[in-house]
Amino acid sequence: MLRRFLLGIMVVSLASLAWAGVPDLNLSTATIPAGAAGASVFTLPNGGGVGFDAAFAAGAVVVDATITLTLIDTNGDPIFQYPFEDMWLETSADGLTYCANGTAADASTDINGITHWTNPVLGGGYSIGETVNVYIAGSPLAGGGLNLTFNSADINGDLSVNLSDIAAFTQVLGGNYVNNPKYAGDFNNDNVINLSDIVRMTAGIGTHCN
Repeated sequence: MLRRFLLGIMVVSLASLAWAGVPDLNLSTATIPAGAAGASVFTLPNGGGVGFDAAFAAGAVVVDATITLTLIDTNGDPIFQYPFEDMWLETSADGLTYCANGTAADASTDINGITHWTNPVLGGGYSIGETVNVYIAGSPLAGGGLNLTFNSADINGDLSVNLSDIAAFTQVLGGNYVNNPKYAGDFNNDNVINLSDIVRMTAGIGTHCN
C-alpha cells in the first residue's frame, strides 16, 4: 500500500514537472491600460515610429497603450525567463507587416511571468478594423485580440518606405485613395490628413528593415 502511495506521488510530481514552464494559453493574459482601447500606433520598418506608451487615441490624444503579458504555465505558476523572441504580436487579418523580431516582446519574462510591449514596432502596413493577437511560440493566447490598430508611412506594407508609398499617401491626401481608408495616412489618428501627417510621411522616406 505504501509503495503504491509513493508511486502515485511520484507520477503526479513527474507530471507537474513535465508541464512546468509550458505556457498555458488559457491561463495567460494580455492587457492594455484603461482608456487605450482603439488607440493607434504609428510604425516604421526601422523602429522609428512611436512606442506603445505614446499611441494616439482619437483626436490625436497621446495615451499609454503598453501591452502587458502575464505568462502562466499549465500548473498555474508564472514562467520566469521565457525568451522574448518567442512572444510576438500579429494583427487578425495581417494588416500589420513586420521585420524579423519586429513585434517581439521588450524582454524575457520576469520572476512574475510578466513582460511588456512598449518599444516601437519595426513594421509597416495598416490594420484598421483588426485586433492585435499575442502569440506564444506560434500560437495565439485564448480570449481574443486587443483593440489596437497600426499604420505606417510604409502604406503598402512591403517594409520599405519608397516612391510607391509616396504615391499612395498622395492619393490619400487628395481623398482619391479607394483601396485603403483614410486611416492609412492619418498617422496621429485625428481623423484629418494634414501637415503633421506629411511631416511623418516625409521623415519615414527611405526607412526599411535593418
